[in-house]
Amino acid sequence: MSVTTLPPPDQLGIPNYQRVRDLVRTDIARGTLAPDARLKISDLAARYGLSPAPIREALGQLAAEGWVVIHPNRGAWVRGIDEAFLRDLNEIRVALESYTVGRAAAVATPAQVAGLEAIEDAYESCLPARGESATTARLIELNAALHDAIHAIRPNHEALALMRRQAVFFNTMRGAWGYGDERPTQIAAEHRRLIDAFRRNDGDLAERISREHISNAMEDLVALWRNAGRR
Repeated sequence: MSVTTLPPPDQLGIPNYQRVRDLVRTDIARGTLAPDARLKISDLAARYGLSPAPIREALGQLAAEGWVVIHPNRGAWVRGIDEAFLRDLNEIRVALESYTVGRAAAVATPAQVAGLEAIEDAYESCLPARGESATTARLIELNAALHDAIHAIRPNHEALALMRRQAVFFNTMRGAWGYGDERPTQIAAEHRRLIDAFRRNDGDLAERISREHISNAMEDLVALWRNAGRR
């Protein structure tokens, strides 16, 4: 098994178990760690250049997030991620996210709407010109920032706690697979429609747009998944 070098910790000092957790997530999303593969502590320690303790901690968190399955007295395996799993997870995301978005839109102030517009302006400034590839990492970051700003308008902390798993999962998949050619531009158009609903404090419209937005994202991800399978 080849060694994957851990990135250096940032100025805040990210613990090793968190850094290796993020690397294992990405390796699973990319298929480097294959579905249903057994994850031996010794192999992972050699791969990531760490002692067993942070590896165990990382696997425990990944099991809670759904990336890894741990069988008592038998060890850990990579979860087999298929289209049914993607869609099941997305159904939860649609229900929670669209509800919280609609509630936020109903009470958004002009200043909060202006903040959403500023983030969207930054997102659109990163859109690739025709024939160029998208800067995926930056688009993911700004897309997440917009949704975080929406959730902050009328935070539902219990719903947000449940949505974090979905956010981590889908952002990791995006980082590994990117977007379909037209999806970044479609996202921008959907964001603008959503922001306009916020401007009008139309919670029902915002909820419908959010459902459409998340469903379109799912179809793009599934298309990438199917193409990866054919390759």
